[in-house]
Amino acid sequence: MIHIFNPGHENAVQNASPYYMPPANVAIMQRELAFLPAWYAQEGDFVFVPQSVDEAFFRFLQEKLNLNVHPFSVEDVPAIATQLRRQSVCLWGISPQAINQAEELSAQSDLGLVIPHWNDTYKELCSRETSRRFLQEIIGSIQQIQKEILPITCHSLEEIETLVEGSPHQLLAKAPYSSSGRGLLWLPVGRLTRTERQILHGMLKKQQTVTLEKVLNKQTDFAMEFLINENKEVIYEGLSLFQTNKRGAYLGNTLARQDVLLNKISEKIDVELLLQTQNLLTKLISNEIAPYYTGCVGVDMMVYEDGGLFRLHPCLEINIRYNMGYLSLKLFEKYIDSLSTGIFKIDFSAKQDVYKQHQNYLETYPPIVQNGKISEGYLPLCPISENNKYHSYILIKKNHIV
Repeated sequence: MIHIFNPGHENAVQNASPYYMPPANVAIMQRELAFLPAWYAQEGDFVFVPQSVDEAFFRFLQEKLNLNVHPFSVEDVPAIATQLRRQSVCLWGISPQAINQAEELSAQSDLGLVIPHWNDTYKELCSRETSRRFLQEIIGSIQQIQKEILPITCHSLEEIETLVEGSPHQLLAKAPYSSSGRGLLWLPVGRLTRTERQILHGMLKKQQTVTLEKVLNKQTDFAMEFLINENKEVIYEGLSLFQTNKRGAYLGNTLARQDVLLNKISEKIDVELLLQTQNLLTKLISNEIAPYYTGCVGVDMMVYEDGGLFRLHPCLEINIRYNMGYLSLKLFEKYIDSLSTGIFKIDFSAKQDVYKQHQNYLETYPPIVQNGKISEGYLPLCPISENNKYHSYILIKKNHIV
């Protein structure tokens, strides 16, 4: 298996061009964090990186954590072509652009790679309309889920203005092809301003529809992670407990055993309700997504407070791609001591002070590895250079309760 990291997947899907050029920050992220799939890859898999991985960094991972994956760059292909030939390609997210890049890699040394095919149905599945449809099914099946959390799909600015003016609550607008805090617009109660009209007009012009939903009093962000295997079986992989900022942008994940994460979430939401939701989602994913896709599916959820009660939003968005929650889950399972907990983070800085932060963390929190697993300390998940803008890393504490 060859893994390729291609963030910014939703925009590439919406654009639909094999020659789509991602924004500069996404291109930098793809280059600097290309090694990330190594943490969920299977033993012996390959990970494509734009430039050779720092030898000292990789040697530490091999010797201390028994990490048995093989990073390679374009320059390495001729030397390892025999090993790469006819390997299957696992993309972070499937898009015409990512498929085109994989095909170019395959053609370089006539590798004959097995690459996912593009399917227009998959494009439709990646829209927020899928999460809306799943949520509607869940609301119809589980009475504890409030009906008023269901988003409304709007096709015109007039529709949006009518809903905003008639709502006593603040509403949130979402572009259909967006995720991880992007493509969101918090609307004022009562009336839109000129700026909001312009932004919404741009969303509608580019993506034809916008969904509106009630802004909720969020308490906890979490997700359920599923995997569709080659036999089209849907496997529940586990929970992901993550953090976002006030605008919904991803900040990081909690690293802990599954029972610890479940205990944390079940302080507010009944375990039986979570199990009902998991079973229903397994069925929906099996029926509607599995026929067209193989790989990771993450369903983002939320615990919110309403009228003094904690309630579950069981389907905020569906990520039909690999994601940081799944990566965190597998990272903990494979490489972190089960008695430890910690955080997984991705930081960004345009000031080129990432390397300084990296050096500071190394000195302050040196990694402690026992029996091939990290029990305490700091570890970067990708090589760090003095020019890095992105910094993916973990900070681990031993015997620390989340």
